[in-house]
Amino acid sequence: MVYANTLNNKFALDDDVVYLKNSYVQAGTDGIKDIFTHGFLHGYNQRNDQSYRPLVLFNFAIEHQIFGNNPKAHHFFNIVFFSLLCLILFQLLNLLFQKQNKWMAFWIVLLFIAHPIHTEVVANIKGRDDLLHSIFYLLTIKRMLQYFDTKNKKHLFWSLLFLFFAALCKEIAITLVAIVPLSIYVFREVKLIDAIKKSTWLVVPVVAYFLLRNQILDNIAFEDKMTVINNGIAAGSNFQEQLALKFSTFAKYIQLLFFPIELSWDYSYPYFPIVSLFNPKVLLIAILSILVSVWSIYAVIKTKNKVAYGVLFFLISFSIVSNFFILIGATLGERFLFLPSIGFLISIVFLLNILLQNIGINVKKQKQYLGITVAFIAVLLSIKTINRNRDWKNSDTLFKSGYQVTPTSSRSVLAYAAVYRGQAERSTNPQVRLSNFNKAIQLYIESINLLDEVSDSWYNLGVCYQAINKPQEAVKVYLRALEINPNDINSNNNLGVIYFQSKNYEEAKKYFNRCIEINDSFAAAYANLGAINHNQGHVEIAKQFYLRALQLNPNDQNTKANLSKL
Repeated sequence: MVYANTLNNKFALDDDVVYLKNSYVQAGTDGIKDIFTHGFLHGYNQRNDQSYRPLVLFNFAIEHQIFGNNPKAHHFFNIVFFSLLCLILFQLLNLLFQKQNKWMAFWIVLLFIAHPIHTEVVANIKGRDDLLHSIFYLLTIKRMLQYFDTKNKKHLFWSLLFLFFAALCKEIAITLVAIVPLSIYVFREVKLIDAIKKSTWLVVPVVAYFLLRNQILDNIAFEDKMTVINNGIAAGSNFQEQLALKFSTFAKYIQLLFFPIELSWDYSYPYFPIVSLFNPKVLLIAILSILVSVWSIYAVIKTKNKVAYGVLFFLISFSIVSNFFILIGATLGERFLFLPSIGFLISIVFLLNILLQNIGINVKKQKQYLGITVAFIAVLLSIKTINRNRDWKNSDTLFKSGYQVTPTSSRSVLAYAAVYRGQAERSTNPQVRLSNFNKAIQLYIESINLLDEVSDSWYNLGVCYQAINKPQEAVKVYLRALEINPNDINSNNNLGVIYFQSKNYEEAKKYFNRCIEINDSFAAAYANLGAINHNQGHVEIAKQFYLRALQLNPNDQNTKANLSKL
């Protein structure tokens, strides 16, 4: 019910990467072999590095074979998988809380269903990786608990298989190596060392996954140096500043769990200002974070405290994407809280229960008051979630809402500028077209003022200037884009076009030839070089360039027409 309105949503944000423009997914069942023998993004950008998540793309390929590019079908299955996940979570919590009030499990799951922080996963088709991963993640814990309780090796087999499947959906499944023994220790009568020994089998699927991953991928990490646009923490000039930024982002994560009021798809640089680690606010956050972490470890070891268990579940499952240990390709992402929020909600519900116990009322009223409190919170969260789902209707609505919530994020501003540029390019009304291009220009400049060193911002600004017939301004910004990234093929090509239109053929040739140096399969450059030589009367040279362009792009009607004229 909470996510029913996502059925009207279209494709948005990274759906191009994992679905619409992923050649292996678009091939349906014919692409399955390539899906399992290449990295997660290879079908989109031909880069065989970073991630290996074949089960996610396999799932999409099967859906594409049956439903094609129908967003309604994919949103429907997101709801189905989320519903399945919530049922599994309820089963797991009941298994964990054997001696507890079973309503505790129900209230935790109800808050999990309603929490708006999950909209990025459930309302976005690309969120399927988190949904599938979380299903297998929870099934792994459930089966290991059943193995511990019954000694039936069937449960051990399924647990190891589910962990392997979880890793094939998302790499953070490796945190199960710590979560499983922690869960057994806290909720069963067993020593910690024995819980760890019982869980050592989990190392097997983890090792198997990494051996397979290393065999498939060309590189297991980012080939390029982490840039500020990908992760604002990289803007810190030293360890101390970067650590301060890490604690600032961590505090934002906690704020979003407690108060999910203003949500955005992006929190890029300079949303989090660079400050010293000894800034009073940052220092307080750091001290509180360390104290809560240390208390949780102590309380779990000494008393098997359930609130502390929830905190440790959160910290462990969140650790890999926290940026504390390795810098990932995002400063902050609401999707990273999807699974860890289970630990947060366990702590909250148990904490509420403890507070009610200390009031001095009878057990029956305690349960009633807990239920009323949680239900009231769930209603408020559900209202926010239903409203937030509308932001994910398509990329335009998402980028607009992102700009409203995080206007100091350079990427949010850049994306919102693209909304106006797209509207301008689609418009047939000259006045509307000009107005939208001008709005886009203002936003691109705003994005550049926030972060100057992004070639895409300068390139897109140049496109807008070119579209409203301001070639001199376009030349200046294209040249700035090339200062930042000399291999920006589109800026090189557009500069060549401007010089070609002004009949400065030698300068135009320089930029078109540069395009071919960058990518010798770039058809537009050959077509443009053919047109220059055509105008200069170099018939045979022009013919060769035209033929090469058509060899690379047989559907280029302009080049066909030029060849006919020649």
